[in-house]
Amino acid sequence: MVDPSGNSNGSESISMKNTTVLATSFVLACSALQAHALDASGQRYVNQMVQGGPVSIREAAQSIYHSGYRDTETLDVAAEVLLQQYRTASDNTTSDALAWVCKALASSGSGRYKPVLAEVVANSNNRKLDRHCEKAANSLSASGTPYTVGSVNLEAYRNGKGQPAANAPAVPAQAAVAQGTGAFSDIRTGMSMDEVNALLGAPTATFSHQTGKAWIPFNFKGKDVARVVSLYKGKGRITFSQESVYANVWRVMDVTNNPNESGYP
Repeated sequence: MVDPSGNSNGSESISMKNTTVLATSFVLACSALQAHALDASGQRYVNQMVQGGPVSIREAAQSIYHSGYRDTETLDVAAEVLLQQYRTASDNTTSDALAWVCKALASSGSGRYKPVLAEVVANSNNRKLDRHCEKAANSLSASGTPYTVGSVNLEAYRNGKGQPAANAPAVPAQAAVAQGTGAFSDIRTGMSMDEVNALLGAPTATFSHQTGKAWIPFNFKGKDVARVVSLYKGKGRITFSQESVYANVWRVMDVTNNPNESGYP
């Protein structure tokens, strides 16, 4: 076919351009979805918060807080859980779990969550929750696009079809990892031993020892009085410190990468 300009390939050129535009749009759309893919840690935190009760929510929030996790999609889920549950938090276990969520959101340093924390302070009748959320809110400066209630569909996440909030900032793409098949490089200081075991599976071997802090008379919480070292053959070693003698929680203190690790103490 000859177009008005005399170019016999006019229609074909237009068709090729349209095809290119569609292909580019598809690639960009896929890239946008991939940009928010949860990593192994984020997937575990989300599952704990949307599938579990107060104890699981608290564990996820504590790990986010202690490990300095910053994934926006995961934090948005935490914000939605907080907004949906804070009004009915009457028992100590639930209020404690949500207080940790407040601390986790504040530890991100993102002003995106300041309005969320301010809403809890303004409308909650729980003194413990108010106290922790107010302190968390005061540590943040309002900035960026604020998170608003309902931006995340928790039921969709429960059914494995969750999507990040439409106004969530893009983050580097990282594919989710199945339980027990995480990478050694995924481990961060502050993670709990349970979380590490879920990501990496059982270590090749472990050994434990007391520290000098066990003999300090004013170490009332008993923090870091003992350590456990987990060895992973061909990967390295992870040292855990006891968070308190009053709680059987061990957190990552040090990660030593060593491809020559024998796996024996």
